[in-house]
Amino acid sequence: MSSVSFPSLFPGMLLDAAQRYAQDHAGAATIEGDPVRELGWTATLVAEESGGVGGTLADLASIVEGLATHGLQLPVVETCAVVPLLLKSAAPEVAGRWLEAVAEGSAQVAPLCALSATPDEIAVQARHLDIGYELSGRVLGADATLPATHWLVPAWVDGEAALFLVDAERIGAPVASYRTMEGRRGADFVLDKLTLPESACIARGAAARDALAAATDAALLLTATDTVAALAALIQQTTTHLKERRQFGVSLSTFQVLRHRVADMYVKYLGAKGLVIHCFHAHEQDAPDLRRTLRLAKVSLAESARACAEAAIQMHGGMGVSEEVLATRLAQRLLASEFRYGDRLAHAALLLAPATTESTPSLSSNLAGSAR
Repeated sequence: MSSVSFPSLFPGMLLDAAQRYAQDHAGAATIEGDPVRELGWTATLVAEESGGVGGTLADLASIVEGLATHGLQLPVVETCAVVPLLLKSAAPEVAGRWLEAVAEGSAQVAPLCALSATPDEIAVQARHLDIGYELSGRVLGADATLPATHWLVPAWVDGEAALFLVDAERIGAPVASYRTMEGRRGADFVLDKLTLPESACIARGAAARDALAAATDAALLLTATDTVAALAALIQQTTTHLKERRQFGVSLSTFQVLRHRVADMYVKYLGAKGLVIHCFHAHEQDAPDLRRTLRLAKVSLAESARACAEAAIQMHGGMGVSEEVLATRLAQRLLASEFRYGDRLAHAALLLAPATTESTPSLSSNLAGSAR
Protein backbone atom coordinates (compact mmCIF):
# COMPACT_ATOMS: atom_id res chain seq x y z
CA MET A 1 0.00 0.00 0.00
CA SER A 2 1.83 3.09 -1.22
CA SER A 3 1.97 6.28 0.79
CA VAL A 4 -0.23 9.23 -0.12
CA SER A 5 0.33 12.87 0.76
CA PHE A 6 -1.90 15.03 2.91
CA PRO A 7 -0.59 18.62 2.59
CA SER A 8 -1.96 21.02 5.18
CA LEU A 9 -4.91 23.17 4.24
CA PHE A 10 -3.62 26.18 6.20
CA PRO A 11 0.12 25.76 6.93
CA GLY A 12 1.97 28.14 9.22
CA MET A 13 3.04 28.85 12.78
CA LEU A 14 -0.50 28.69 14.16
CA LEU A 15 -0.97 25.22 12.67
CA ASP A 16 2.34 24.02 14.12
CA ALA A 17 1.53 25.39 17.59
CA ALA A 18 -1.93 23.81 17.61
CA GLN A 19 -0.55 20.46 16.43
CA ARG A 20 2.10 20.42 19.16
CA TYR A 21 -0.43 21.22 21.85
CA ALA A 22 -2.89 18.64 20.53
CA GLN A 23 -0.19 15.97 20.31
CA ASP A 24 0.90 16.63 23.90
CA HIS A 25 -2.69 16.33 25.17
CA ALA A 26 -4.09 13.71 22.79
CA GLY A 27 -6.31 11.21 24.57
CA ALA A 28 -6.50 13.25 27.79
CA ALA A 29 -9.76 12.71 29.65
CA THR A 30 -9.83 16.34 30.80
CA ILE A 31 -7.94 19.48 29.85
CA GLU A 32 -6.66 21.52 32.76
CA GLY A 33 -7.01 25.28 32.75
CA ASP A 34 -8.24 27.34 29.83
CA PRO A 35 -5.81 26.60 26.95
CA VAL A 36 -7.75 28.47 24.26
CA ARG A 37 -7.35 31.75 26.14
CA GLU A 38 -3.96 30.95 27.66
CA LEU A 39 -2.51 30.35 24.19
CA GLY A 40 -3.92 33.65 22.96
CA TRP A 41 -6.17 32.15 20.30
CA THR A 42 -9.12 34.31 21.36
CA ALA A 43 -7.23 37.33 19.97
CA THR A 44 -7.07 35.90 16.44
CA LEU A 45 -10.08 37.69 14.95
CA VAL A 46 -9.88 40.75 17.21
CA ALA A 47 -8.56 43.91 15.52
CA GLU A 48 -5.20 45.30 16.57
CA GLU A 49 -6.74 48.50 17.93
CA SER A 50 -8.73 46.33 20.36
CA GLY A 51 -5.67 44.40 21.53
CA GLY A 52 -5.94 41.51 19.09
CA VAL A 53 -3.77 40.33 16.22
CA GLY A 54 -6.14 41.29 13.40
CA GLY A 55 -6.13 37.82 11.88
CA THR A 56 -8.51 36.25 9.40
CA LEU A 57 -10.77 33.22 9.41
CA ALA A 58 -8.01 31.34 7.56
CA ASP A 59 -5.69 31.96 10.55
CA LEU A 60 -8.29 30.51 12.87
CA ALA A 61 -8.74 27.58 10.47
CA SER A 62 -5.03 26.76 10.99
CA ILE A 63 -5.72 26.26 14.71
CA VAL A 64 -8.82 24.18 14.01
CA GLU A 65 -6.87 22.00 11.58
CA GLY A 66 -4.00 21.49 14.02
CA LEU A 67 -6.29 20.34 16.83
CA ALA A 68 -8.31 18.06 14.57
CA THR A 69 -5.18 16.27 13.33
CA HIS A 70 -4.68 14.74 16.78
CA GLY A 71 -8.35 14.48 17.72
CA LEU A 72 -8.30 17.11 20.48
CA GLN A 73 -11.62 18.79 21.17
CA LEU A 74 -11.56 22.45 22.24
CA PRO A 75 -14.34 25.00 21.56
CA VAL A 76 -12.19 27.16 19.29
CA VAL A 77 -15.04 27.85 16.86
CA GLU A 78 -17.37 29.04 19.59
CA THR A 79 -14.84 30.98 21.68
CA CYS A 80 -12.59 32.43 18.99
CA ALA A 81 -14.97 32.94 16.06
CA VAL A 82 -18.61 33.15 17.15
CA VAL A 83 -17.97 35.37 20.19
CA PRO A 84 -15.83 38.07 18.47
CA LEU A 85 -18.13 38.19 15.44
CA LEU A 86 -21.16 38.71 17.68
CA LEU A 87 -19.44 41.30 19.89
CA LYS A 88 -18.54 43.37 16.82
CA SER A 89 -22.24 44.13 16.36
CA ALA A 90 -22.31 46.29 19.51
CA ALA A 91 -21.75 50.05 19.57
CA PRO A 92 -18.05 50.87 18.91
CA GLU A 93 -17.22 51.81 22.50
CA VAL A 94 -18.95 48.71 23.90
CA ALA A 95 -17.51 46.37 21.25
CA GLY A 96 -13.98 47.75 21.70
CA ARG A 97 -14.04 47.30 25.47
CA TRP A 98 -15.34 43.74 25.38
CA LEU A 99 -13.21 42.62 22.44
CA GLU A 100 -10.13 43.84 24.30
CA ALA A 101 -11.20 41.89 27.38
CA VAL A 102 -11.74 38.79 25.24
CA ALA A 103 -8.37 39.17 23.52
CA GLU A 104 -6.42 39.48 26.77
CA GLY A 105 -8.47 36.80 28.53
CA SER A 106 -9.79 38.96 31.35
CA ALA A 107 -13.36 38.14 30.24
CA GLN A 108 -14.33 34.56 29.39
CA VAL A 109 -17.25 34.98 27.01
CA ALA A 110 -19.11 32.04 25.44
CA PRO A 111 -22.19 31.88 23.18
CA LEU A 112 -25.32 30.46 24.75
CA CYS A 113 -26.31 28.58 21.61
CA ALA A 114 -27.04 24.92 20.97
CA LEU A 115 -24.21 23.12 19.22
CA SER A 116 -26.80 21.29 17.12
CA ALA A 117 -28.15 24.54 15.68
CA THR A 118 -26.66 27.49 13.84
CA PRO A 119 -26.20 30.71 15.86
CA ASP A 120 -29.01 32.39 13.89
CA GLU A 121 -31.51 29.74 15.02
CA ILE A 122 -32.74 31.68 18.05
CA ALA A 123 -34.29 29.73 20.93
CA VAL A 124 -34.82 32.50 23.51
CA GLN A 125 -37.62 35.05 23.65
CA ALA A 126 -37.11 38.46 25.25
CA ARG A 127 -39.72 40.92 26.47
CA HIS A 128 -38.97 44.62 26.77
CA LEU A 129 -39.90 45.95 30.22
CA ASP A 130 -39.83 49.43 31.70
CA ILE A 131 -36.70 48.51 33.66
CA GLY A 132 -34.96 46.40 31.01
CA TYR A 133 -35.65 42.98 29.53
CA GLU A 134 -37.03 39.61 30.55
CA LEU A 135 -35.59 36.48 28.89
CA SER A 136 -37.28 33.10 28.69
CA GLY A 137 -36.38 29.96 26.80
CA ARG A 138 -34.42 26.71 26.76
CA VAL A 139 -31.01 26.23 25.20
CA LEU A 140 -30.18 22.54 24.93
CA GLY A 141 -26.67 21.29 24.18
CA ALA A 142 -24.57 24.43 24.62
CA ASP A 143 -20.80 23.99 24.86
CA ALA A 144 -19.59 24.34 28.45
CA THR A 145 -16.12 22.82 28.04
CA LEU A 146 -14.32 25.95 29.22
CA PRO A 147 -15.26 28.24 32.11
CA ALA A 148 -17.33 31.31 31.26
CA THR A 149 -17.70 34.61 33.08
CA HIS A 150 -20.28 35.89 30.57
CA TRP A 151 -22.71 34.39 28.08
CA LEU A 152 -23.76 35.91 24.76
CA VAL A 153 -27.47 35.15 24.35
CA PRO A 154 -29.29 35.63 21.01
CA ALA A 155 -33.00 36.33 21.52
CA TRP A 156 -36.11 37.59 19.75
CA VAL A 157 -37.42 40.99 20.87
CA ASP A 158 -40.64 42.25 19.30
CA GLY A 159 -40.03 40.19 16.18
CA GLU A 160 -36.41 41.20 15.61
CA ALA A 161 -33.09 39.62 16.58
CA ALA A 162 -31.11 40.93 19.56
CA LEU A 163 -27.93 40.02 21.41
CA PHE A 164 -27.57 40.08 25.19
CA LEU A 165 -24.32 39.94 27.17
CA VAL A 166 -25.15 38.37 30.51
CA ASP A 167 -23.04 37.67 33.58
CA ALA A 168 -22.71 33.91 34.07
CA GLU A 169 -23.91 34.19 37.67
CA ARG A 170 -27.22 35.59 36.43
CA ILE A 171 -27.66 32.66 34.05
CA GLY A 172 -26.87 30.22 36.82
CA ALA A 173 -25.88 26.58 36.65
CA PRO A 174 -27.15 24.36 33.83
CA VAL A 175 -30.08 22.06 34.51
CA ALA A 176 -28.09 19.19 32.97
CA SER A 177 -24.45 18.58 32.10
CA TYR A 178 -22.98 15.67 30.15
CA ARG A 179 -20.19 14.45 27.89
CA THR A 180 -20.86 14.65 24.19
CA MET A 181 -19.90 11.99 21.64
CA GLU A 182 -16.65 13.71 20.69
CA GLY A 183 -15.61 14.47 24.27
CA ARG A 184 -16.96 17.96 24.84
CA ARG A 185 -18.89 19.04 27.90
CA GLY A 186 -22.44 19.83 26.89
CA ALA A 187 -24.99 21.61 29.05
CA ASP A 188 -28.69 22.47 29.02
CA PHE A 189 -29.87 25.86 30.27
CA VAL A 190 -33.35 27.09 31.12
CA LEU A 191 -34.04 30.82 31.33
CA ASP A 192 -37.24 31.45 33.26
CA LYS A 193 -38.21 35.14 33.14
CA LEU A 194 -34.62 36.24 33.67
CA THR A 195 -34.63 40.01 34.21
CA LEU A 196 -31.77 42.06 32.79
CA PRO A 197 -30.92 45.77 32.74
CA GLU A 198 -31.27 47.79 29.55
CA SER A 199 -27.48 47.79 29.08
CA ALA A 200 -27.43 43.98 28.72
CA CYS A 201 -28.74 44.31 25.15
CA ILE A 202 -25.63 45.09 23.10
CA ALA A 203 -27.22 44.89 19.64
CA ARG A 204 -30.66 44.73 18.10
CA GLY A 205 -32.22 44.65 14.66
CA ALA A 206 -30.08 44.64 11.52
CA ALA A 207 -26.77 44.77 13.43
CA ALA A 208 -27.65 41.67 15.47
CA ARG A 209 -29.06 39.85 12.45
CA ASP A 210 -25.95 40.50 10.35
CA ALA A 211 -23.66 39.44 13.19
CA LEU A 212 -25.56 36.19 13.68
CA ALA A 213 -25.36 35.51 9.94
CA ALA A 214 -21.59 36.14 9.92
CA ALA A 215 -21.12 33.89 12.96
CA THR A 216 -23.17 31.15 11.30
CA ASP A 217 -21.10 31.31 8.10
CA ALA A 218 -17.86 31.18 10.12
CA ALA A 219 -19.06 28.26 12.23
CA LEU A 220 -20.07 26.23 9.16
CA LEU A 221 -16.80 27.02 7.39
CA LEU A 222 -14.57 26.12 10.35
CA THR A 223 -16.53 22.95 11.06
CA ALA A 224 -15.95 21.93 7.45
CA THR A 225 -12.22 22.56 7.94
CA ASP A 226 -12.29 20.42 11.07
CA THR A 227 -13.99 17.62 9.14
CA VAL A 228 -11.42 17.59 6.33
CA ALA A 229 -8.46 17.72 8.75
CA ALA A 230 -9.89 14.86 10.84
CA LEU A 231 -10.61 12.88 7.68
CA ALA A 232 -6.99 13.20 6.50
CA ALA A 233 -5.69 12.04 9.89
CA LEU A 234 -8.16 9.14 9.94
CA ILE A 235 -6.99 7.85 6.56
CA GLN A 236 -3.36 8.09 7.69
CA GLN A 237 -4.14 6.16 10.87
CA THR A 238 -6.06 3.51 8.93
CA THR A 239 -3.25 3.09 6.40
CA THR A 240 -0.69 2.65 9.18
CA HIS A 241 -2.92 0.13 10.94
CA LEU A 242 -3.34 -1.98 7.80
CA LYS A 243 0.42 -2.01 7.21
CA GLU A 244 1.24 -3.06 10.78
CA ARG A 245 -1.49 -5.62 11.51
CA ARG A 246 -1.01 -9.14 10.16
CA GLN A 247 -3.47 -11.91 9.42
CA PHE A 248 -2.78 -15.34 7.91
CA GLY A 249 0.90 -14.44 7.96
CA VAL A 250 0.60 -11.30 5.82
CA SER A 251 -0.17 -7.65 6.53
CA LEU A 252 -3.74 -6.48 6.10
CA SER A 253 -2.54 -3.96 3.53
CA THR A 254 -2.05 -6.80 1.03
CA PHE A 255 -5.79 -7.58 0.97
CA GLN A 256 -7.18 -6.08 -2.22
CA VAL A 257 -10.64 -5.33 -0.80
CA LEU A 258 -9.10 -3.28 2.03
CA ARG A 259 -6.85 -1.42 -0.38
CA HIS A 260 -9.90 -0.50 -2.43
CA ARG A 261 -11.73 0.76 0.65
CA VAL A 262 -8.83 3.00 1.61
CA ALA A 263 -8.62 4.28 -1.97
CA ASP A 264 -12.32 5.12 -1.82
CA MET A 265 -11.74 7.02 1.45
CA TYR A 266 -8.90 8.97 -0.15
CA VAL A 267 -11.05 9.95 -3.13
CA LYS A 268 -13.74 11.19 -0.73
CA TYR A 269 -11.09 13.17 1.17
CA LEU A 270 -9.87 14.86 -2.03
CA GLY A 271 -13.41 15.87 -2.90
CA ALA A 272 -13.99 17.19 0.63
CA LYS A 273 -10.76 19.17 0.57
CA GLY A 274 -11.70 20.77 -2.73
CA LEU A 275 -15.08 21.75 -1.30
CA VAL A 276 -13.53 23.48 1.71
CA ILE A 277 -11.07 25.41 -0.46
CA HIS A 278 -13.95 26.51 -2.69
CA CYS A 279 -15.96 27.61 0.37
CA PHE A 280 -13.07 29.70 1.69
CA HIS A 281 -12.68 31.39 -1.68
CA ALA A 282 -16.41 32.16 -1.70
CA HIS A 283 -16.16 33.57 1.84
CA GLU A 284 -13.15 35.75 1.00
CA GLN A 285 -14.97 37.13 -2.06
CA ASP A 286 -18.17 37.70 -0.05
CA ALA A 287 -20.10 35.69 -2.60
CA PRO A 288 -23.85 36.42 -2.57
CA ASP A 289 -24.70 32.70 -2.52
CA LEU A 290 -22.23 31.86 0.26
CA ARG A 291 -24.82 30.37 2.63
CA ARG A 292 -26.15 28.08 -0.10
CA THR A 293 -22.58 26.96 -0.88
CA LEU A 294 -21.94 26.23 2.79
CA ARG A 295 -25.16 24.27 3.12
CA LEU A 296 -24.33 22.16 0.06
CA ALA A 297 -20.85 21.53 1.46
CA LYS A 298 -22.35 20.53 4.81
CA VAL A 299 -24.56 17.91 3.17
CA SER A 300 -21.75 16.50 1.03
CA LEU A 301 -19.12 16.49 3.81
CA ALA A 302 -21.48 14.82 6.27
CA GLU A 303 -22.13 11.93 3.90
CA SER A 304 -18.43 11.47 3.03
CA ALA A 305 -17.31 11.75 6.67
CA ARG A 306 -19.85 9.21 7.89
CA ALA A 307 -18.89 6.71 5.17
CA CYS A 308 -15.18 7.05 5.95
CA ALA A 309 -15.69 6.88 9.72
CA GLU A 310 -17.68 3.67 9.45
CA ALA A 311 -15.14 2.14 7.05
CA ALA A 312 -12.21 3.01 9.33
CA ILE A 313 -13.91 1.55 12.41
CA GLN A 314 -14.65 -1.66 10.53
CA MET A 315 -11.08 -1.98 9.21
CA HIS A 316 -9.69 -1.49 12.72
CA GLY A 317 -11.73 -4.44 13.97
CA GLY A 318 -12.09 -4.64 17.76
CA MET A 319 -9.64 -1.78 18.20
CA GLY A 320 -12.08 0.46 16.32
CA VAL A 321 -14.40 0.68 19.32
CA SER A 322 -11.73 1.67 21.86
CA GLU A 323 -11.37 5.39 22.59
CA GLU A 324 -7.71 4.82 23.40
CA VAL A 325 -7.14 4.50 19.64
CA LEU A 326 -6.75 7.81 17.81
CA ALA A 327 -8.63 6.51 14.77
CA THR A 328 -11.67 5.85 16.98
CA ARG A 329 -11.61 9.37 18.39
CA LEU A 330 -11.28 10.79 14.89
CA ALA A 331 -14.22 8.71 13.70
CA GLN A 332 -16.30 9.96 16.64
CA ARG A 333 -15.31 13.51 15.75
CA LEU A 334 -16.43 13.05 12.15
CA LEU A 335 -19.76 11.55 13.16
CA ALA A 336 -20.38 14.32 15.70
CA SER A 337 -19.44 17.07 13.24
CA GLU A 338 -22.38 16.03 11.07
CA PHE A 339 -24.69 17.31 13.82
CA ARG A 340 -22.79 20.51 14.61
CA TYR A 341 -24.57 23.68 13.45
CA GLY A 342 -27.42 21.76 11.91
CA ASP A 343 -27.31 18.23 10.57
CA ARG A 344 -27.30 17.42 6.86
CA LEU A 345 -31.06 16.77 6.77
CA ALA A 346 -31.78 20.18 8.29
CA HIS A 347 -29.55 21.91 5.75
CA ALA A 348 -31.00 19.85 2.91
CA ALA A 349 -34.49 20.93 3.99
CA LEU A 350 -33.41 24.58 3.94
CA LEU A 351 -31.87 24.16 0.49
CA LEU A 352 -35.17 22.79 -0.79
CA ALA A 353 -37.29 25.42 0.97
CA PRO A 354 -38.66 28.48 -0.85
CA ALA A 355 -36.10 31.27 -1.25
CA THR A 356 -38.00 33.59 1.10
CA THR A 357 -37.43 31.32 4.10
CA GLU A 358 -33.67 31.21 3.58
CA SER A 359 -33.20 34.80 4.74
CA THR A 360 -35.63 34.58 7.67
CA PRO A 361 -34.02 33.12 10.82
CA SER A 362 -37.32 32.25 12.51
CA LEU A 363 -38.47 30.19 9.54
CA SER A 364 -35.00 28.64 9.18
CA SER A 365 -35.19 27.59 12.80
CA ASN A 366 -38.60 26.00 12.37
CA LEU A 367 -37.51 24.10 9.26
CA ALA A 368 -34.30 22.91 10.89
CA GLY A 369 -36.16 21.76 13.96
CA SER A 370 -38.70 19.78 11.95
CA ALA A 371 -35.94 18.18 9.89
CA ARG A 372 -34.23 16.96 13.01
